[in-house]
Amino acid sequence: MAGKKRDLFVGTSESKLQMTSMIDVVFLLLAFFVVTYKTPEIEGDFNIRMPIDAQSTAQPSLDDLSPVAIKLTSDARGALVGIRFGETPVSDMKALRSAVYQYANQNSTSFQDAYNGVGQPEFRNDLEVELDCDPQLRYKHAMEAITAVTGYLNSNDQLVKMVEKVKFAPPKS
Repeated sequence: MAGKKRDLFVGTSESKLQMTSMIDVVFLLLAFFVVTYKTPEIEGDFNIRMPIDAQSTAQPSLDDLSPVAIKLTSDARGALVGIRFGETPVSDMKALRSAVYQYANQNSTSFQDAYNGVGQPEFRNDLEVELDCDPQLRYKHAMEAITAVTGYLNSNDQLVKMVEKVKFAPPKS
């Protein structure tokens, strides 16, 4: 009996893994993830200018250093009640856009001509705007102000960029 093998598992069948169905499921999952993958859109166009290597002896003017202040005031319920561009009050967002256009434009193209597609305005690329908003101001009014100062679509549906640098003033304590 030493040379005889004993079958301990008499009557049991050997179980096999079905590799074909597993491979099908893996390929279906792969196809699903490939089809549903969305590439992230670029969130912003960061226009970064590096400093020149040579040292400058001239001091920059105060106008170049300080951002243009825009003050948005609200009532207790968060409704917009006032807009100031620098020290000048403006009536609405369209007037704010016009004021920023006049301040930032370096040539004589009028806002209405530029909106109608006649002439191309040239804006200062170093202009920075600082929004000073009341704490209770509704978010939509701040977004309307940002939209008003950053640019517009002219009558030919072309994007005209005015200000690329917008920041919020630190909260007052």
